[in-house]
Amino acid sequence: MSRITFKCEALTHHPNWSNVYNVLSISLSTHEVSGVTNKDFKLAQAIENIVEPNEE
Repeated sequence: MSRITFKCEALTHHPNWSNVYNVLSISLSTHEVSGVTNKDFKLAQAIENIVEPNEE
């Protein structure tokens, strides 16, 4: 969560999330437009890179 938080700050985007019993749930949407925007896709990609780093 800490690594994701830094990326959220860098993108100035703050998702709704919860951490219960070692399970992290993240909901991405842009509140200002009441929907999904390019900002959400950028953050989703960043989160995937943190959670499942590419093995090269």
